[in-house]
Amino acid sequence: MPERTQVEYGVPIRPRFTIELITDTAGCEQTGGSGASCWGFNQSNIVRSGEEVYALSWRDDLSLVVFRRAGPGRWEHSPSTPPVPQNGNLLVDSGGHLHLIGGANASFQVVFEPPGQVQHFRLRELATADSRFGAAINQRDQIFAGGGLERLGWYLLDAGQDCRPVATGELAHEAARGYHFVSLAGNAAHTFCSDDYFLEGDEYPNQTVTYRIAATGEMKTVETPHGIYPVLKSYYYYCPDLLHSPQDWQLQVISDVSDTFAGGKRGTTEQQDLLIDTKGRVHLIYFENRQPSGTVWAATGQGQSASRLYHAVREPGGPFTHFCLGTYNSGRLYQTPDGRMHYLLTRGRRGDAESLWYAVGSEDWGHISEPVQLELPSRFWHFFTNTTRAGGTRAPFVDCYWTGAYQQNSNQVWYGRLDPE
Repeated sequence: MPERTQVEYGVPIRPRFTIELITDTAGCEQTGGSGASCWGFNQSNIVRSGEEVYALSWRDDLSLVVFRRAGPGRWEHSPSTPPVPQNGNLLVDSGGHLHLIGGANASFQVVFEPPGQVQHFRLRELATADSRFGAAINQRDQIFAGGGLERLGWYLLDAGQDCRPVATGELAHEAARGYHFVSLAGNAAHTFCSDDYFLEGDEYPNQTVTYRIAATGEMKTVETPHGIYPVLKSYYYYCPDLLHSPQDWQLQVISDVSDTFAGGKRGTTEQQDLLIDTKGRVHLIYFENRQPSGTVWAATGQGQSASRLYHAVREPGGPFTHFCLGTYNSGRLYQTPDGRMHYLLTRGRRGDAESLWYAVGSEDWGHISEPVQLELPSRFWHFFTNTTRAGGTRAPFVDCYWTGAYQQNSNQVWYGRLDPE
């Protein structure tokens, strides 16, 4: 693996961070549900279009709803979508139309018409990608959706022509990989994913899972097969011209902890964010914990002190340079119009994160302000921000979204606005 430089911290900068509750009934309105309101850490759950802000959440573990901020502390929600097996992606085009890419394998495409409201939408099934997908939109209003396990299945739609399918394709994986972050910059497509497969064996542990049967409300407990999920590598895919050379995919391994796999134990790694900045540079955020763990999911058996979060940057056409941000588990990047890069850093394992930290830097990627902790109402699950890859307006502040922790208060969905100094 390439050399990774520890960033140097400068003077801490404390932003203004205001929060408000979007809803406290996410994921559990009808049958109680699990409160699983934000599956899909690679997807777009919040997007800004000018003065409008939209947020996406589960409703009853079965369907999705879109929220629109109607004023300070006031959010109105859309009718529910048809049943879906996984979360979706909110995108906004240059005309302000809100799009929701969701359904099985990104198979339904929703557009809210007219702009600026969430009560009226059209749902169509125009193309299919694959599971655990991400979606993005470029400045020409072309929508790129891609995902899959054994393959990267993708499609390209033209939102400017009533979402007409423009191209489709697939790329086989050597082993199952999933949870693609995706971006489309002009014709250039980018995705960032990691291992996503189950290694079965009697020498490994198993889990006891309790869930609710939606039709009856009855609780059921099952034991899973013995096995582990060895997430050992993360992968960056790049296609310079998806429209004219759709088979020209280039692959690069970004992180690799496979050397830790021994005696049924292993470390873990995971992709956390993908951003293309205003100068065309590619930014990746990824996590590693090299402490050997024998649990089904390695992170549940690892200590926080062994966690490391990294920032990889690539100039157009050049190699990636890697920087260690510190002992964090996840992170999001946001670039404001003044060119500064803002770091939202999570400490604590996925689903039960304990704290959120903020830092800011310039184009000297090896130097950022010393991270300061932001106050949140509780532990939390995933953390999301408005992104330009989803067509979001590049504002001088950061629109944020998160839910309470898994199997605790994930029925609560929160909005935060971070105003830098």
